[in-house]
Amino acid sequence: MTTPADNSPGTDAQSPILATAKELLATRMSVIPPLAESIAERKRLQALLDANEKTYGANYADAAAAGWTPEELRQMGAEEPTRRPQGRPKGTRTRKSRTTPAPAPAPATPSPRTPDSAESGTPAPASTAS
Repeated sequence: MTTPADNSPGTDAQSPILATAKELLATRMSVIPPLAESIAERKRLQALLDANEKTYGANYADAAAAGWTPEELRQMGAEEPTRRPQGRPKGTRTRKSRTTPAPAPAPATPSPRTPDSAESGTPAPASTAS
């Protein structure tokens, strides 16, 4: 018994194309497993390095606190760590930023309005009360 998928038009014509595509894809895919292994190894080593940096930073700070100068430590092969141990951060005092003062406001100009009768020097019209 045949199914509609077996009798669909163009299946035979597509077979060589699909086979070639699968072959090309297989060639490209062959490089992915080693890449995946390298990525996993890199992540593992980065985690080890991060853990070592914390320990190294604390040990370097202990040596500096014991009186060893950065130059002496450098002579022994100990470079200043890239990360500082937790605690008070180095040189993070707040500083006032230097900004230029804002320009002085323009002199105030009187706004247009109707002057009061006392200001204009003309008598106010008499009110008629009956």
